[in-house]
Amino acid sequence: MEENEVQSNKQKNSNLSVALIFANLILAVLFFSATGVEKSEETVIYLATGFLVLQGGYAFTYHGKGYRVGKWLFAIALVIALSFYGLMWYATQLGKAFAH
Repeated sequence: MEENEVQSNKQKNSNLSVALIFANLILAVLFFSATGVEKSEETVIYLATGFLVLQGGYAFTYHGKGYRVGKWLFAIALVIALSFYGLMWYATQLGKAFAH
């Protein structure tokens, strides 16, 4: 009986963590849109990094078979973020090369 209650509390906390991750990302989008940041590339980088950190915290906090999806989503997000950062770096360097 007590084991069932622990699993129930763990699932509630997991659902709350996912909701808070999305709430933080929505608040970050609202913040960046309200401040009128000129460079949209920086905004996207901040949002991607924020999502990656929050998702990583979620993936490595919850252990067990029921939370493998979080680890897979983190791995996918990490690959996408690294690809995106690489493309942004490449585009920046390409822009510097054509400036001269």
